[in-house]
Order: sequence, then structure tokens, then C-alpha cells
Amino acid sequence: MEVDALANVLANVLYEVETRKISLDRAFTRVCRRVKCSTRNFTREEVHRIAEGFLRRVVSLYEVLKVCGRRGTSRRFLARLYLYLASRELGLRFTSRMRRSLERMFPELKRFNEILVSEPWISLGYPRWVYEKVSRLLGEDESYKMLEALDRRVMWLRVNTLLMDVDKAVKELESEGVRVAPVKRVPFLLRVIESQRPVRNTRLFREGKVIIQDKASVFTVLALEPDRGELIYDFAAAPGIKTSLIMQLTENRARVVAMDLSPKRLQSMKALLKKYGVDISRVELVLADTRVFRPRGAAHAALVDAPCSSSGAIPKDPSIKLFLQDQDRVRKFSHTQRLMLQNALPVSERVVYATCSIFPEEGEEVVSKVLSEADSHVLEDPRIDASRGYKLYPIWNRVRRTYPHVDECEGFFIARLVRG
Repeated sequence: MEVDALANVLANVLYEVETRKISLDRAFTRVCRRVKCSTRNFTREEVHRIAEGFLRRVVSLYEVLKVCGRRGTSRRFLARLYLYLASRELGLRFTSRMRRSLERMFPELKRFNEILVSEPWISLGYPRWVYEKVSRLLGEDESYKMLEALDRRVMWLRVNTLLMDVDKAVKELESEGVRVAPVKRVPFLLRVIESQRPVRNTRLFREGKVIIQDKASVFTVLALEPDRGELIYDFAAAPGIKTSLIMQLTENRARVVAMDLSPKRLQSMKALLKKYGVDISRVELVLADTRVFRPRGAAHAALVDAPCSSSGAIPKDPSIKLFLQDQDRVRKFSHTQRLMLQNALPVSERVVYATCSIFPEEGEEVVSKVLSEADSHVLEDPRIDASRGYKLYPIWNRVRRTYPHVDECEGFFIARLVRG
């Protein structure tokens, strides 16, 4: 039966995400190696979208069950409950017998919607602490809009001008059923308006001529203002998307020392850079823990796109909502981020520090703490078309944030520090 097949896939995806702490895409790929991920009425691509919807709502399901005093519910039951609630939208047929079975297991089913809207964090599908923290920063109305927007992905494409010019890319994308709109101030950045097929299946994507890269991610490199002939340190370089943009902006004339902690990711990065037309002779790949490793010699600039909670990346990976149930996750990353930024300042004339996070503990607080202990650098306004930081912090008007409901992209923090 179709419902059973779908519930099996969803339950297995949730198991992979929760036990391995991996993304939706990786979990789905792993599940599909051992379970059939298509049904009579749904293609594999459509089942992936159903799994995405499930992960976006699963925290809501957990919270409703918690209100009802139910704990230890099986993942398969959660999957069946989600499919029942979304059955009309998905075009699934639940028989009377199936519905009665759910009601026996969950007598409060008829009250589900009432409980769902009883608290904003339940209806939004976030842990309570996330909603309360963001509300203190932005107020309840604005925080609701932002958290709601994190559940909608706006897809952005970067035209790789090392391999293709923008006008030609736009025409070819449209011929493949992908309608885009260029950004005025960043002509190589395109917003996907409509797509008749997954962008990853287009020829231009397969050939590395267009790259899926969020607008906020592009802004971090634009804030760095890389120039030809400069030596640039990339303190957390893999998978290489931002390194490739540095080389694109400098027409392959910068020199980059790209550091990362993972040998496997560095190896993949080398192949990716070659595919993107980067002059690999001008990129040095270094296996290093940049919390403690400091490169020799001074660089013109450094990019510290630090590991983080990824709370701003929920649009592309809803599994992050589940990871945020661990409130200590943010504190752990904050310590790493501070060490990396402290390590970059002595060897760089200018530094861009960025995190894909909506939390000030990974943004304003890291920068404020580091600057209070080092007088070598000062904040300089990043010249990018993004919003300002959180107003509760004195540095709010000298740093930038992208807010999903305002800037229509992922939630990033971006600061530019220059030697004083």
C-alpha cells in the first residue's frame, strides 16, 4: 500500500537524520540504497519533497505529542501521522480503517490542529528556546515572520563567468525551462523564478557553468572585496564554493591558501575547483585545524566562514530544526568561531567573518569578544546590499545580517574587520 511505502521511507530518513546527525539529502540517499524510494504515483524526486515536508513539520509533531503527554513514539507512527495530516495536499487516500487505527494510537488526533496553534513555536515547528530567543531580538511579530520564512527556499544561481558569460547563461537556462531574474548590483547572481525541472539536472549545472549558491553566501565573498594579485587565506574552505568565487571575481589572478580540517573534503574540493575552471596552480590546499594552525606570512585578506549551527540554512536543509533541539550546540560552535577569528587577525590586513546562523552568539557576540581582546583591527561596514545586525548589540550598525523574510535568502551574519 502506498501510504505504508511512503511511511517506511520517511521513518528511515528520520532515523538517519537523528542518529547520524546528517542532512536530509545525505539521509535520503542512504535510505534509497536499501529501500525503494518511489511508488506507483510518486517519483523519487516527489518522495524527496515529501520527506522534506515531513522534516519541516516533525518538531511540531513532537511538540504536540509532548503536550498530550506522549513520549517514546515510534518514527513510523510519526511518519503515518504526518501523511494523514498532509493527505489532502499530497493526494493520498486514507481508508476508514487506517484512520481508526491512527485514532486508537493517538486519541487526541481530532484536537491536533487546536494544539498545533496553541503556541507559536509549535505551529512553526521549532524548539521553544529558538522562538523565545529570536523574539527577544526582533519582537514577536518580526521573529514569527523570519522563522516562517526559513521554511521557504528561494533558489539562487551564480553564473560562473570563468566559463560562461551571464547573458548566454540566462538564455540557455530558459531554453531548459529555468526562468531566472538577474540581481542589478550583482549581475552574475540569478534568482530562480520558475523551474520546470530540477536545476541540478540542467546541462549548465552539470558542466559547472552555473552554481547553486545562496545570495547570502555570495555576499560574504563580495564583502571581502578580493583583488587581482592578492594573497587570500580561506580558513574553512571546503567544499570550495566561496574559494571558486574569489577566483572568479579576480579572473583567476588572486592566490588562495585554502585550509580545511578534512582530507576527504579537500580532495573533493580540488576536483570541484578544476571543474569550475579555477587555475588550480594559484590555489594551495592545506590540511589544517585553523583553530590552532596559523599560516606563515601576512595575507592581504582572509575569509573566516566558520563552522556554525547552520540555523540560517534551514531553507535548504530542514533537518537542522531537529539538531536545534540541542541548545548547547550553539555554545560549542561559538568557542570554535572565536578561536578561528582570533587566529586570522594577526596574519591578515582585512578579515571577513561570516556564519550561516541567526543567533548572536555566533555573530555579534563573537566579534565583540574578539575585538575587546585585540586592538589591531576595527570594524568596517561591509559594502553589501544586506540588512544590519541585531539592535541589542552596540556594533549592530557596523555589521550585516541577511534576514530570510527581508532579504529572501538564508540567514547569515557578516562582519568585515580591517587593520586599524
